[in-house]
Amino acid sequence: MVTNENSKKLSKNKSRSGQLKKNTKGRLAASDGNVRERILKAARDVFCLYSFKTASTRMIAKQAGVEHPMIHYYFGSKEELFYAMAEIMYNEVVAVQQSWFKEIQASSLEEGFSIFVDRVLDYAMTTPDALRISALNAMSIGNINEIPGYRFMIMNMASMKRVLEEGLMLKGSNREIEMFIYCFYNIMISFIGTRSLQAQALNMDPLENKYREWVKDCCMTLFLPWFKKILFGKDFREDK
Repeated sequence: MVTNENSKKLSKNKSRSGQLKKNTKGRLAASDGNVRERILKAARDVFCLYSFKTASTRMIAKQAGVEHPMIHYYFGSKEELFYAMAEIMYNEVVAVQQSWFKEIQASSLEEGFSIFVDRVLDYAMTTPDALRISALNAMSIGNINEIPGYRFMIMNMASMKRVLEEGLMLKGSNREIEMFIYCFYNIMISFIGTRSLQAQALNMDPLENKYREWVKDCCMTLFLPWFKKILFGKDFREDK
């Protein structure tokens, strides 16, 4: 026997179920052509705030405004989604990387290196996602292979090394060049990837130009002498 109260509950549940189906259908129908792109954008947003281990596909689905099964339909797993996102970010950086070094060839050494640092910071300050994700995951993994797509970080440094060597004919040893790039990249991860923390420690606003200039001054102080060394190799002199 169905009481009035039970009847109301059944009616309410049916209404909720119908509304959910209606919302789901409308949401997917309106965005079916770019669901994959929305998921990738949402993954980027979520992985900028949460490490690979703590982020979930449900969080990403919610951020993208799609039902959870859509994640697995388009990407299969969290691992494959992270890999696809990391590959996109790698390609974005490689696309602009070459332009960072052009000014060095057309200017005096110190001025050219200063412009190079400016170009890197222009990009990193406005597009810090890769650096933030690298920083977030650095302390949470024991083995680099635990996070799919992390190899793109290594590939990015290899790409920078190749562009430097091809464009500037460096005379430093392979070890010195690799060390320069590795340390420069990790300074960017620290100062830009964790800029909120770093700027607060300096009593600065991470989004203001004052902090950006501080990072640039740091890079010029640390890396300009080192850059001269890998550029001139055995011919390097402090007065160059």
